Amino acid sequence: MRKKLIRSILTLCFCTVAFSNVNAQLGQSREYCEPPGWSVGMSFGLLDLWGDVGTQKVMDHYTNKKYFEKPHFMGGVFCRYVPHPAIGIRLGFEYGTLFADDAWNKQLADKAPTVEDDAYQRYLRNLSVKANTWEAKLLFEISPMRMNYTSASARKRFQPMLLFGVAYMHFKPTAKYIDKAGNDRGYINLADLDIEGAGAPASILPNAPEKINLWQVAIPMGIGVKWDIGRQLALGIEYMYRMTFTDYLDGVSNKYVDKSVYQALFPNDPSKADLAFEMQDRSFLIDPLKSQTPGSMRGNPSVKDGYSTFGISFMFKIRNRKNPWWF
Repeated sequence: MRKKLIRSILTLCFCTVAFSNVNAQLGQSREYCEPPGWSVGMSFGLLDLWGDVGTQKVMDHYTNKKYFEKPHFMGGVFCRYVPHPAIGIRLGFEYGTLFADDAWNKQLADKAPTVEDDAYQRYLRNLSVKANTWEAKLLFEISPMRMNYTSASARKRFQPMLLFGVAYMHFKPTAKYIDKAGNDRGYINLADLDIEGAGAPASILPNAPEKINLWQVAIPMGIGVKWDIGRQLALGIEYMYRMTFTDYLDGVSNKYVDKSVYQALFPNDPSKADLAFEMQDRSFLIDPLKSQTPGSMRGNPSVKDGYSTFGISFMFKIRNRKNPWWF
């Protein structure tokens, strides 16, 4: 997968340089400042989940060996309107897969000085999540160097960007179910199992968490650079983080609960109660003698989850025959 990704990036770079050479005379004849009008585009990049599951630090996230064995992506399409050289307004739709795994901590766990070390405890917890994610967003694109459209910097084809907006997203947290015999039973819907006792009556679980809302508002914020290759084509490289208002993107936030909680939640379905109890604690797959104590913490409810993309975008500008008001 890593080799395919590298080859794809090199091919993209080669095509971009070739297209730039074709447009060289245009660039020499007149510097460029984007006119008002519409464009359409597409985006594609790495998708990363920042929650309770996985590594604690950013560098540990990207440097562990298992991350690039199975990277996950997000891609989509958008339309864009430019009312001013410094401002772009995008409306887009994207789809991707969020993924995180406590197994990413294995290298650090092997070097941990004590069993109380955070990396060892995360590895021993042995939780994972895979969440298919849909996102619709309204995004504002600001090019600071084009605020003064009469300046020389405004007519440069290479422009830094600030990105911010609002998004509405849907996610479905699942986890692979490996039973006690070691058999892979596929992916299980975590929200359907109320893993941390969501919605349980106060008599059974005081201060029980609320049911997971799979529809969430997110606030995207990011930075990027844009290269106007020609008068109708632009290439962008962007990093964008989405702040959310939920701690359940990975299905983990609160405490381990007693089996009686699941029996109360699913009184007519004992097999479902057993499955929920087994899915909440996967430590036995690492250490057969280990089991988590009800009431101990599975995650950190004080910090909300987020997710990010790092990738590329292509924009095709629909030709506008009218001269812009700043020419």
